[in-house]
Amino acid sequence: MTIEQDQECAVHACCSPTAKPKTAASCPACGAVGEPVKPVTLRSLLRPHLLQQVRDEVYHFCASPECQLVYYSTDGVQTFARGDLTVRVGVKEVGAPRPLCYCFDHSAESIREDWVKTGKSTILESIKAEVKAGNCRCEVTNPSGGCCLGDVIKEVKVIAAAPAMPASTHDCCSPAPTHDCC
Repeated sequence: MTIEQDQECAVHACCSPTAKPKTAASCPACGAVGEPVKPVTLRSLLRPHLLQQVRDEVYHFCASPECQLVYYSTDGVQTFARGDLTVRVGVKEVGAPRPLCYCFDHSAESIREDWVKTGKSTILESIKAEVKAGNCRCEVTNPSGGCCLGDVIKEVKVIAAAPAMPASTHDCCSPAPTHDCC
């Protein structure tokens, strides 16, 4: 490369030291490297009018929470965004419900509720038992096309590490409330 070419390249964003390198498996929107997903996952979760667009090739799942894309082809030409799916994509959601286990319909909120009621996660053990019994359908229910146990375990750890939430934020409301807000 000549000095002139090097200087010319330095002014382009793609050549800056902070640019995210693009690879065959990089999301065309955010640059994150996505995990491979089989077409059966897309055909199970995309809105009906998009099903005929799914090609018989491996796609990639973008798990980046900030990115609106969910799936993209290896060549990056074909993409599907959050609104193209029939389900909410838990890793991309900030509001409730935030799905975590698609096969057995558990969300971050139901796991938290279970923890508050029981002091542990009975849901995690229930999911493990169902998986062991062969009752999961992750490939066709989970947008990532993979098992949810890692996400569920991560959420349980977050809940277990969080300080216990008081029943009320007002000291005057226990045991007998004295304010309308309690």
